[in-house]
Amino acid sequence: MSVLSIGVDALTATRPPEIRQLQALTTLAQELHFGRAAQRLGMTQPALSQLIRDMEARLGFRLVERTTRKVLLTGPGRAFLADSEAILIKLERAIDSARAAAGQAANTIRIGAILPTAFEFLPAVLSEFRRRYPTAAIHIETRESAQLVTAVETGALNVALLRPPRNGGALRLETLRREAFVAAMRVDHPLARVELLQLRDLRPQKIVRISRGDLRDAFGEVDAQLERARLDLASSQAADATLTALARVSAGDGISFVPAWAASLPWKDVCFRQVQDLTATIDLAIAWDASSVPEIVQHFIDVARRIAR
Repeated sequence: MSVLSIGVDALTATRPPEIRQLQALTTLAQELHFGRAAQRLGMTQPALSQLIRDMEARLGFRLVERTTRKVLLTGPGRAFLADSEAILIKLERAIDSARAAAGQAANTIRIGAILPTAFEFLPAVLSEFRRRYPTAAIHIETRESAQLVTAVETGALNVALLRPPRNGGALRLETLRREAFVAAMRVDHPLARVELLQLRDLRPQKIVRISRGDLRDAFGEVDAQLERARLDLASSQAADATLTALARVSAGDGISFVPAWAASLPWKDVCFRQVQDLTATIDLAIAWDASSVPEIVQHFIDVARRIAR
């Protein structure tokens, strides 16, 4: 090896990583997949791989272990990631402070959400988002999914947490999680003593069905599975929403099958039980206008992805 090459290598090893390299590492740590991370960063997978290799060369140690199936952070990589995230948070705060000093408008984000997210998912996302971006001005509106789609399309909202529509139009839609259905019944119901039910256990029971035209795919699949299990839907009671169904269950009208988020609510005289062979799910998605994504909106999307995992 020549003296010149040694000098170049030594110089490379002493140069600190760049901000874009730190951003690349944090995104890769979230996805643990070069393809998905590259897509989020708006670059090719080979370019991301080269960015990480260059940073490893500068630091003098490996940050990630690459296999044909997965990507894992090394021990030094995990330690470096924690400080990298702290640096990026401080940088974001410094930028916001400078903008405020320059008289520029504070970062503002307008978020739409369906009611079910307000009980668990949205608070968790907002808590993490606020920790990372404490100066952001956050406005929240709760609406039905169809209304949220329109609001994002017209620009009234920047981003929305919703049940994905069949046709999202020009919006970018990304499923964050798939939620199971559970059986809701009164606490004094005989089956309340059974922790894990089968659909056949419910054949003699009165059913409170949820009928939602805008969510017919998810609730229609529940009905289809109940019918295949020979539950009596012909004499079932109808409810137009989850909360209405729970009110009827509490009143003693029968058993209902509701999305699992409902189990987080303190309903009087109602309990929730898993049904092992009820495999229907309902999706929660995030929607935004892909043609215009302000930096703060991208931050919110990234945090929602992280919390959803």
